Amino acid sequence: MTLHGAGSYYFSVRGAKDQAIFHSVLEYGYGVEILAGIKQTRLLAYVFDEHQLQFVMQCDRDWTEVMDDIQIAFDDMHERCWHKRRQLLSDQGIVLLVDERAYLTDLIMQLHRWPETSRRVSDASLYPWSSDRHYRALTPPAWLDVEPMLNLLCNSRHNRAQRYDSVMQQPHNKTLDLQHGSHPTYQALARDEFISRFMKKQALSQAARSNDDLQRLFNDACQLVAERFDVSVEHMTNPINRRHFHRLMPVVVWLLRERGAHLDDITRLVGEDESRLRLWLRNLPADHPASLLNKLLALWSPQPPATVRPAEADKLDDAAADNPPETAADALLTSGSG
Repeated sequence: MTLHGAGSYYFSVRGAKDQAIFHSVLEYGYGVEILAGIKQTRLLAYVFDEHQLQFVMQCDRDWTEVMDDIQIAFDDMHERCWHKRRQLLSDQGIVLLVDERAYLTDLIMQLHRWPETSRRVSDASLYPWSSDRHYRALTPPAWLDVEPMLNLLCNSRHNRAQRYDSVMQQPHNKTLDLQHGSHPTYQALARDEFISRFMKKQALSQAARSNDDLQRLFNDACQLVAERFDVSVEHMTNPINRRHFHRLMPVVVWLLRERGAHLDDITRLVGEDESRLRLWLRNLPADHPASLLNKLLALWSPQPPATVRPAEADKLDDAAADNPPETAADALLTSGSG
């Protein structure tokens, strides 16, 4: 079972229809720039080959939103390079939630060793398309966040690059399952107690935004788009009117995503399945210029929905940590479902 919400994640994505992702050396560099520039994320590690991206990110929003942005950015990159637009990344991939304290160090070192263990190079430090060399550098680039892993590995701010290099030279017997993760129930590299706390946080976040809040956001977005394109809300939101529905509702979906609404909630509001919404979002840049979308976003100022204040969430999370993990999670999920 896949988990959702803000957190640290391992991603593995291949090219659409098993085709190559990169067709030139320049595109590898562009790929790194794309991952480093995704909003509300911090890139922790990466390794690429011609057909596959593997990377670790800290995400301040749900990973599905992050992947949508990555797919659109790679499609744009391919179009700029080759003057032809096509879907570059597969819709199918592997996403694992990562318990940083327990698994982040081993995960990143396994990724960095991958070019060597897969016999692409004789030593991991020789491979150009991974973040390994930045972990060995005395001054890593600002766009790559090496702090979480090196802090766990070294327990010190001194001589961390040397410590990393030393550990990479040692025999490595532990191999993580990057297909299914380590947890028996969830797609995660995580301990049971970490999963319980994570699920409680997500339940609190979902409860903070009521159905009324979501419906109001949806109504506000529909009204804005309808006025901009000079159609009625009733006409635009009716699937019978196919031309306007399939041209304008993607803009509404995009606005809702920009406000942090989850696809599960949007499917219920729009009446289309998740795969259709993902297709809409992927094709949106081809149908509507970025200048128009940014203008609509700037004009849209709905009242923010009720949220749990950070201090309150921290207190609730601390309380959850004091309870047995299964009891805390079960109690919260029961109350959330009511």
